[in-house]
Amino acid sequence: MIKWELKEKYDVQDARYTELRDKHDGLVREAEQKVSELLEEKQRILVREFEGEDVDADRDAITQNIEAAEKDVDEAKSVRAAAYAYTTEKSREGRITVLDLTMDWNTNVIPEIREKELKPIVERMAEARADMYNALLDFYELTDAYASQHRELSELERRDSDSLRRTSYAVQQIEQEYNLPLAKLSEMDKIKQRRKLPDGIDRKATQKGGK
Repeated sequence: MIKWELKEKYDVQDARYTELRDKHDGLVREAEQKVSELLEEKQRILVREFEGEDVDADRDAITQNIEAAEKDVDEAKSVRAAAYAYTTEKSREGRITVLDLTMDWNTNVIPEIREKELKPIVERMAEARADMYNALLDFYELTDAYASQHRELSELERRDSDSLRRTSYAVQQIEQEYNLPLAKLSEMDKIKQRRKLPDGIDRKATQKGGK
């Protein structure tokens, strides 16, 4: 396969921006997780208070910690919003669009594929087509060469009284067309649909450069 450089650039053009966004998403989650853990700790302190334990100092401390953690969440969200705004703006600079890819595919990629990879396949098809039709003509010329003998024997058999009494043996053609290994639309369709050769045919891929 050819190297499609523009598509490779398209695939990674947002990678550093995605990495930055993921980083700040993670910081927000960590800050929120901290608040959640502190709230759970406060709940445990309240349970101790309900059970008669003096927890005033612990409750004041946890309340301050929760307030500080909530501020950290707000700060992390604010920084994340700024990071998102930055990455959105920067990602527009020199951005490769889907239209750019389509135009490059049609104008540059397809011609290169056709010249470097499709051309040997088409040439091989043309040679195989010529060989097939020549072989088919050879078959018909062969049957033509023996046609007069076949007709003569058929006429002799028709006139022979013993032949008339036979029902399971008669003059045959050299070969019937349906026994020839001709290309079939049904098999070609299966190759197209299944990407698989008919039974009995070995895979011989076209080599680069032809043949």
